[in-house]
Amino acid sequence: MSSQRDLRAHFKAMEALVEAQPEGANAEIAHGAYLMCPRPSPRHAAAQIRLGAVLHERLGRGEGSSAPDWLFLAEPEIRSETAFSRLIPDVAGWRRSTSGWPDPEVNPIPLPPEWAAEILSPGTEEFDRGPKKDAYGLMGVGWLWLLDVEKRTVETFANVRGKMTPGPLFAAGHTISAPPFLGLSSRVDELFLP
Repeated sequence: MSSQRDLRAHFKAMEALVEAQPEGANAEIAHGAYLMCPRPSPRHAAAQIRLGAVLHERLGRGEGSSAPDWLFLAEPEIRSETAFSRLIPDVAGWRRSTSGWPDPEVNPIPLPPEWAAEILSPGTEEFDRGPKKDAYGLMGVGWLWLLDVEKRTVETFANVRGKMTPGPLFAAGHTISAPPFLGLSSRVDELFLP
């Protein structure tokens, strides 16, 4: 039996664990590593909502009668059997003009987002910075942002040949301008509770 088949069988068994969790539970698999995480803190949830609102308002509404190019979703479930991953990004975005939008009737979503964001919390930071970040690279996600609610920072990463490489870091008082949203013109402070 090949090791690839063994890994696929292991991944399928882990997916059965994910699917056995009650509705609303956040269970994820990142390149074969399993994590069950608690519900987010109010600061985490506020950053998630604020980020989604800023992106939707500035990039997800379209102009005039034209349809928007970006689709943003909060906590979509994305899946890649080749990366042995089934992830729930805090916020993710697909661009119609490049990768297309996912089928709204299919869950988990097999089409990787172009961009994803994670809001770091003490219980998930090690997973988000380690196996989950690596899995995003292997899945083909183009860009990743990590928001730290304690430090009030936004770290950016770009996918370079399947690895997430560090990009600009933005702190409180700075305006965010990083791929794929170079024209976003949003201040870091907009994303966090005072």
